[in-house]
Amino acid sequence: MNCPCCSAPLQSGEPVCAYCGSRLDLDLQGWGRLQPRGLDPQRHCPDCRCALETLRLDGPEPLELDRCPDCLGLFLPLGALERLVAQQGRSALQIDHRLLQTLSDSARPAASGWRYRPCPSCGELMNRTLHGKRSGVVVDRCRDHGLWLDAGELRQLLAWARAGGALLDLERRRDRADEEAKQQERDRRDRAQLLADAEALESRSWNEALLRDDIGSLLLRLARRLG
Repeated sequence: MNCPCCSAPLQSGEPVCAYCGSRLDLDLQGWGRLQPRGLDPQRHCPDCRCALETLRLDGPEPLELDRCPDCLGLFLPLGALERLVAQQGRSALQIDHRLLQTLSDSARPAASGWRYRPCPSCGELMNRTLHGKRSGVVVDRCRDHGLWLDAGELRQLLAWARAGGALLDLERRRDRADEEAKQQERDRRDRAQLLADAEALESRSWNEALLRDDIGSLLLRLARRLG
């Protein structure tokens, strides 16, 4: 793949040309029926601080998202990324572990360094979470408004979904649920054993007390006879 501006060769998945510095629209490249809706003065890029451009993706499930015209980062509404990943993952019948490992190894540090970013909508700092096992993508998420993806990360997440990443996540959740169920069963058995031990100890103590009372009574009768 070559840069459309200077024709220099591009490294796979890199959103910036190392020769001319041009940014490439890797995430939305090839998407049909993409309609610009203009700049939104109420939302700003967490890095560039410029107003975001609203885009509409037409289709069976229309979607509106915001994009920074400078760095090409994307701000997706709540639930949108999960829908896109689910659509791409429907064709995955098995897990391509080699491709998933390649995607995980290709994770790039953010150009601005690791830091908490403000939400483009409300300005509150967003949480950083790894989206999916071995996706190699850490997203910035606002619990009330949506999540932020750097340029190229949406493309990587969709490739992760096609490689069976969602299936791998499902396996992980099942393994976790099985382990939690096993731990609960072990805890239940431990509590039952502790209760049984406590009851046995109480019964033994009671029998010992009765035995002591019987010995005391016998000694008292003997003392009376001898007296």
